[in-house]
Amino acid sequence: MPDQLGLFSVTVDHKQSALDCLQRFDLPQAKTELETASEIDFYLADVQTLLQCTNFLIDLGLSPHSKAASLAKAWLELQKESANLNAAARSFLETLICERIVQIVPNDFAGFTDADETLHVGYCFLVLNQPEQAYRKLLDFLTSRPSDESYPQLWGYFGDACYRLNHREECNSGYLCALFMQPQAVDLAQLAHPDLKRILEELCVQHDEETARALWPIHAFLENVLHISKGNIWLAQLIREQRFDHNSELFLYPAQRIYQFALCLYIDQSGLHGEIDFNARVEMQRLDAALFGRYLEWVG
Repeated sequence: MPDQLGLFSVTVDHKQSALDCLQRFDLPQAKTELETASEIDFYLADVQTLLQCTNFLIDLGLSPHSKAASLAKAWLELQKESANLNAAARSFLETLICERIVQIVPNDFAGFTDADETLHVGYCFLVLNQPEQAYRKLLDFLTSRPSDESYPQLWGYFGDACYRLNHREECNSGYLCALFMQPQAVDLAQLAHPDLKRILEELCVQHDEETARALWPIHAFLENVLHISKGNIWLAQLIREQRFDHNSELFLYPAQRIYQFALCLYIDQSGLHGEIDFNARVEMQRLDAALFGRYLEWVG
């Protein structure tokens, strides 16, 4: 028994050494340590998963000297290959990549980690369960953008951070921006609000996902999960610019018509054109009479 315990201890030491190497992105040494641990005990917990992760990162050419942009590209590759990895490997790799990014970017960095605007540092902090840091980075970025830039996915992440921090009004604002700007862009994997998640799941039972997402902001409003405050002129104006010319509305497919309904609903509720926006309501009735009837019941 003492010999067996000693052997187990040596195996665990190799595994721990491999984890330390992975934190530094010293990948060849991590692979050596894991292969040694596997030779001693092939069934040691997580060793094969860690080997798979290490090989994935080696194949991408990462090293201790990799910059944030290279790590962001690795994160993109992870999204593409996620179907070929088990859940534990996906989670470990995403956490490892995000940890490395926040280690190497400057403390005052608040934006995307690459030129293609695919991975924002605020998302990295959400993955690492650091909502306060995510909140600050996302707030710094979103409030410094020109008025014609929207970033719906980042507004969704901002809502997630605020929900975890119990910042209720800012949470509402973040999710409003995300759902009414572009509901298709909201990241369900990170979505923190259980009622918003429930509403979409229920809609997906009855509709295809694109239609369900178009209906999502409408139902979130009608079920009082999200509220639209008067006077959010910036979002109302941004939404107004997204509306199509409805002289050709018959050419819109169902999800587009529903999304246009959602935009009209927001404009009517925002007070941009007074207490009631009659033009928006005429459009809503033309787009979906039954849904408009339910809306009128809600407004009383």
